Amino acid sequence: MDPQDCGQDLVRCTLCKDAVAPMYCEVCHIYLCKDCVVEHLSDTDGVHKVVSLKQFLSTLSYSSVCPKHPTKQCEQHCEECNVPVCGICVSSKEHDQHKKEDILKFLTTKKALIQIDLLEFKKSIYSKYQEAAANIPVQRDDVRKNSEQLRAALNKQREALHTEIDTIVQRMMTEIDEMDKQHTTALEKQEHAINKTINEIKQVILDLNSLLDTGDVSLVSKYRSRIEEFRKMPPKLKISLPNFVPQKINREQLLKQFGSLSPLLIET
Repeated sequence: MDPQDCGQDLVRCTLCKDAVAPMYCEVCHIYLCKDCVVEHLSDTDGVHKVVSLKQFLSTLSYSSVCPKHPTKQCEQHCEECNVPVCGICVSSKEHDQHKKEDILKFLTTKKALIQIDLLEFKKSIYSKYQEAAANIPVQRDDVRKNSEQLRAALNKQREALHTEIDTIVQRMMTEIDEMDKQHTTALEKQEHAINKTINEIKQVILDLNSLLDTGDVSLVSKYRSRIEEFRKMPPKLKISLPNFVPQKINREQLLKQFGSLSPLLIET
């Protein structure tokens, strides 16, 4: 069998991947079946040169020097060892029972597979990776914006909490001022009453001294003791001074009251 015929026996169309490909585009380097040739040539994005696969194979040059026998060219390929073999190798015991195929057929089939991979890399995989790479700066910007929003939300909540604390403190300060006023008023009232009584006692003492110094029986006889009136001291104010009992700050409880931050989830 003509090696060129062997080379085109099982080459499949690069586009539909099903039909046998008797044609080849020398510009795009793809194998084509008869149906896909029409579609391929209708593509106006580029210039195409479609020839028969047999014609392409006739111009295909290759060099396959035997790795074990440098003076010999390999005409077959050992499928089990996946190496090209020359006539000497074929006759040796090393490859005696191994399945072999024509080197040109192997080369054509292998290049067809390479071409399929190349097309997928160029038309699909490469563009997807480019898109993924281009999306990274967008995602990075999204991360920055989200972090700024989180920080702004935290600061707003902090200010709200500070406002509530300031309101509570101010209310208690007002209560303290009111209690100070009440306490001071009560003390001033008691002070006024005591000072008034002290002045009365001073006058009583002067009167008693005068009576002791006088010989006027009429004045002495009119004296009425007021000792009981002053012996009983005015009631002492019973004041329970206010105090502040701070609660122990429970961080976990405060965190629940303040709000929570959801965890970061990264899925690959």
